[in-house]
Amino acid sequence: MSLEHQIEDLKARVTRLEGRQRTDRGRTNQRGAADYLGRSREWLRRLHLRGEGPRRGVDGSYSYDDLDAFVEGGGAASSTEQSVVSGN
Repeated sequence: MSLEHQIEDLKARVTRLEGRQRTDRGRTNQRGAADYLGRSREWLRRLHLRGEGPRRGVDGSYSYDDLDAFVEGGGAASSTEQSVVSGN
């Protein structure tokens, strides 16, 4: 991919994110968050033990907006790559 194409792609992503407003789609528990991310509860638990993962409330619940932000930020992909490299 050319540098110009990458820049245009980033501009489009920034524009999309700036126009995005938090919704009130509700919250879910750890099982629901793991299902939403397409991963296991154990994977999510391990992320939090390492101080990583999507933001969660003091009651341990997750908002769907925070889960989306985690995925958009590449959190799910980078955690997968790290697990493959470390053998976990």
